[in-house]
Amino acid sequence: MSKPLSEKTADALLDKLSSDDAFRARFQANPKEATRSLGTDDPAVDSLPESEMKALADKEVLNKSRQEFRKVLVESQSPFNPINLETPKR
Repeated sequence: MSKPLSEKTADALLDKLSSDDAFRARFQANPKEATRSLGTDDPAVDSLPESEMKALADKEVLNKSRQEFRKVLVESQSPFNPINLETPKR
């Protein structure tokens, strides 16, 4: 079950995911470790997955829909609504 991230963590995460290709690659390989590297000391980071993500939303999509992604990251989560930044299959 994913826990909601702090606003500080969500903002830092979205900043990096929408601009830093090296961070995006680390995040896609291991979301928990990449997010932990932001140094926000957010205990909710421990609930993030450590497994590789198959696809990640483009930087442009993250920038364009930032508020929607942020809302998902900071609102209460449930096992049936995990944090998801993957792109839908086309």
